[in-house]
Amino acid sequence: MSAVDRVSESHPHLAALDPSRLIAAAISSQPSGELLSLLSELDPWSLSASDQLDLVVALDRHSSWISALGAQALAAVAGPMPEESAEDVDPFQVIDPVRDEVAAALRIASSTAAGRIAVARDLDTRLVATARLLAAGQLSYAKALVLHSECERLTDQHAHTVEAAVLGRAVHQTPGQLRRSTRRAALRVSPLTVADEVEEEYARREVRMYPAGSVMVTIEATLPAPDGIAVWNTLTACALADSQPGDQRTLDHKRADALTRWAVDAADRPGLPTHHRRRCLETHVAIDLQTLLGLADNPGELEGFGPIPAQVARSLAADSTWRRLVTDPVNGHLLDYGSTVYSPPAPLREYLLARDQTCRFPGCSQPAIRTDLDHTEAFSGDDKGGVTSASNLHCLCRRHHRLKTHHQWKVTAEPGARLRWTSPRGRSYKTDPPPVVESRAPLDLSRATPVEASFALRLVAGGCRLRS
Repeated sequence: MSAVDRVSESHPHLAALDPSRLIAAAISSQPSGELLSLLSELDPWSLSASDQLDLVVALDRHSSWISALGAQALAAVAGPMPEESAEDVDPFQVIDPVRDEVAAALRIASSTAAGRIAVARDLDTRLVATARLLAAGQLSYAKALVLHSECERLTDQHAHTVEAAVLGRAVHQTPGQLRRSTRRAALRVSPLTVADEVEEEYARREVRMYPAGSVMVTIEATLPAPDGIAVWNTLTACALADSQPGDQRTLDHKRADALTRWAVDAADRPGLPTHHRRRCLETHVAIDLQTLLGLADNPGELEGFGPIPAQVARSLAADSTWRRLVTDPVNGHLLDYGSTVYSPPAPLREYLLARDQTCRFPGCSQPAIRTDLDHTEAFSGDDKGGVTSASNLHCLCRRHHRLKTHHQWKVTAEPGARLRWTSPRGRSYKTDPPPVVESRAPLDLSRATPVEASFALRLVAGGCRLRS
């Protein structure tokens, strides 16, 4: 039985409506599962231009309704926020360990889970009027997030006052307009001293990096205004001074090059910390032998970034130190590497960083280079306990390392470098290391010189992987 047929039985007055009237009813009525079922049966391509746009509006209202239901469910899962009752309280209890369970279940970062939980709790306890409008489809989830973030520092009473002051206009405002009006209302009911305001804003300073295309990253800095202007003016001055005959670079290009030169110069300072015995300027690239020799164009893997085009990987590998690691020729996963000492030797460390690529907690994306190498089964130094081997070592960020060691999360290593995590609620989550190289294209020896062909046939048969 189709959704339309099911709704027809229980709500014949809705099912009988033509598409235009159905969409109009979905815009004017309280969102519901029955209406959503009917809307899902419509073919947008068969509707008039006006009905197509109205359908978008109707579905957006139902999206808000679903967000409200999701927030309710998440608030029930999370429960009340743990309270800090003593100076020596477990920081994991204060930080709210339920977020890791949510992160594992949804395969999202712990910080993302923490943010969702905070919003859900706020809508459930403080911003109740906002939650009602969200459930009614009259307020988008994006606007609910604005109200949460701008009222987060306020007391419950002040938050209620601000909410009452801005909700009447919120329906007709953009999220940006709502943010400004909410901030204005918050400052009226709870004015900050200059010192407080500066301190709170200063605490937000940060630098973030995220991928921006196939071979680029974006580095984003949030700085106090005077510092940001000083950094910008300095980069601009360096860019203006970097002039060469026939230079086709734009001023933006020169600023970017100036920032890179600053990092290269800073990396040569003595005393900079290393992690896993690597200097901060080191770049590690994974590339299979066929691609390195130009016989295939499989993507390479840039540590801390992800897949990169073959030509870029070959360029980075051209002037590099190579380390051979053996992979499974079928699935591209690295094969085992063992040691009899507690601290993994350099080849094993490199192997583990290459295999895991990130922290092995479900949903965590912390790069492996910034993680700890953890013995899944505690090291014993004999055949009665855990050993220092690739099958018993995994990359865990400091938070999830502590979660495994000191809190009620259990971890079991399974064949194929799989980890099975069992939460305090008894739920099980598994993580597998990603392939280090993509499946290889067949060798095209016609593109190789006799020497290259001989070299390829000797080494590829053994499943070689080169690492710069």
